[in-house]
Amino acid sequence: MKDQDYQLFEAYLAGVLPANEASVHEKRLEQDQDYKESFELYKSLNQHLKNNFKDEEKLEQFKKSVSDISGNYFVTRKKAKFAWVKMAVAASIILAIGLYFLIGEMSKPQYQEIAQIPTIHLTERSIDGEIYTKAENAFNQEQYSEAIKMFDQILNEDSQNQSIMLYKAIAHTENGATEKARMLYEELIQNDNAYSEEALWYAALNELKEKNYTACKTYLTKIKRSASRYEDAQNLLEKL
Repeated sequence: MKDQDYQLFEAYLAGVLPANEASVHEKRLEQDQDYKESFELYKSLNQHLKNNFKDEEKLEQFKKSVSDISGNYFVTRKKAKFAWVKMAVAASIILAIGLYFLIGEMSKPQYQEIAQIPTIHLTERSIDGEIYTKAENAFNQEQYSEAIKMFDQILNEDSQNQSIMLYKAIAHTENGATEKARMLYEELIQNDNAYSEEALWYAALNELKEKNYTACKTYLTKIKRSASRYEDAQNLLEKL
């Protein structure tokens, strides 16, 4: 196949190919099996890329980065029709895709690298101070399921205890219950209290753990310049 054929494929899929050229392309698909197979392969790979790249600029950068590899194989197909050639074309691009995502994933900051779980020191606020002691010990010993049970008992007495809500959310994140954690973080953020900025930071880490990088960035950008977590947020944004 010629390089201009793949430029035509791109224009056709993007819906910007003139009507007369589109008609010629469609007719050729009916008459030229080799051309049709190349188009179907290109369309399939193109759709795969779009499903994995939400950012158009990054998609175009990736396409450019593999164009030399794919181009070399596509040129060899000018007269060849053997199955191994088709497989080589697909393999070269799929390999490039795999390496791209692997390297991209490895370069992203990881939750375990960023998260620093605080050691908590709970002040007794009820007659039953034993609950606070148990909650503190369980959390600090990374027994998060047990800590959540203690936090729930405390919140039954004091439903507006913001610090306990924050610690409970962190415990859920550590346990992998990110949706439960997200709900608690959002409640703290919406209440606009002394723990809201800290909730923004841990909400960002909650999304980072799930590799929801866009949501992570959204939380980070909401952290005010005056907040103690501002510098941490800016550093993490740079790495994302």
